[in-house]
Amino acid sequence: MGWVGGIGFGYANGQGVRGELGLDYRQSDIDKVGGAGASGTARAGSLMISGYYDFFRDSKIQPYIGAGFGLGYVDADGVSPVSGSAINDDDHDFAYQGMAGIAFSVSPRTKVTLGYRYFTIPDLKFKTTGGTSVDADYANHEIMLGVRFSFGAPAKPMADPAPTPTAEQMPAMEPMQEEPPPKRIAAPAPPPPEPAAAPAPEISRNFLVFFDLNKADLTSLAQKIIGSAAAEAKRAGNVRLRVTGHADRSGTPQYNQRLSMRRANAVRQRLQRLGIAANDIAVIAKGESEPLVATADGVREPQNRRLEILLE
Repeated sequence: MGWVGGIGFGYANGQGVRGELGLDYRQSDIDKVGGAGASGTARAGSLMISGYYDFFRDSKIQPYIGAGFGLGYVDADGVSPVSGSAINDDDHDFAYQGMAGIAFSVSPRTKVTLGYRYFTIPDLKFKTTGGTSVDADYANHEIMLGVRFSFGAPAKPMADPAPTPTAEQMPAMEPMQEEPPPKRIAAPAPPPPEPAAAPAPEISRNFLVFFDLNKADLTSLAQKIIGSAAAEAKRAGNVRLRVTGHADRSGTPQYNQRLSMRRANAVRQRLQRLGIAANDIAVIAKGESEPLVATADGVREPQNRRLEILLE
């Protein structure tokens, strides 16, 4: 039994991949050496480079896995019996570790983590107090409770009112047919000519869906527009839908890239529920890179919080 503590600094790319440089220190009591009962204390430090992958990044509970390598140091204090003597020596060598756990999101910038870590230094060399050389492996099974802070993630601002829909957002209207002229009562008249058949309306191929600030939820108006796009796709037949998500510049580029992908996925799922095949939908996330209205960084612009549906 023993304890472990540490601190780490790293970078997350916004797509679930994180890198970390960590410094840890641990102390444990020795109860076995080579399968036989023993006593003593081992103190170990490590400087490790690790990589992680986070699952379900938009959820409150986010499982993760990871692995790392680096330099480990062990100081053995009174470990005995070893070759009829005791070890009071230290050594350092290559170390590696594997991790898995769960992160609980308590705010946009803070997560509480609970995880398991296997840490080992596989090739250590010690000398006993009697002068005997001993090859040893150091391994530790660790349960870790920690807190992770994200310094670059934007805090969620208050939502702006939904933008006023533009003319392109409204569903296409069917043209009205002409009424035949009324018949005269005083004298018989030849039957009125048949009204000309109304031409088939053109296929609408561009649709815009707008979102509230920092949201990927579909409003009732957004669902009507998506329904119109699905109906036009079915009427046109043999078309692909390109779904492109965008964000304004009120957050970091990494956060806005993730937000635009969430918006694109929300529209894709709605189109699939309306009968559009998944293979006929291409999903693209542009983040803040292609604004509809050019703004300075950090400006909230409702027209830029949009998604474009294009029938190709």
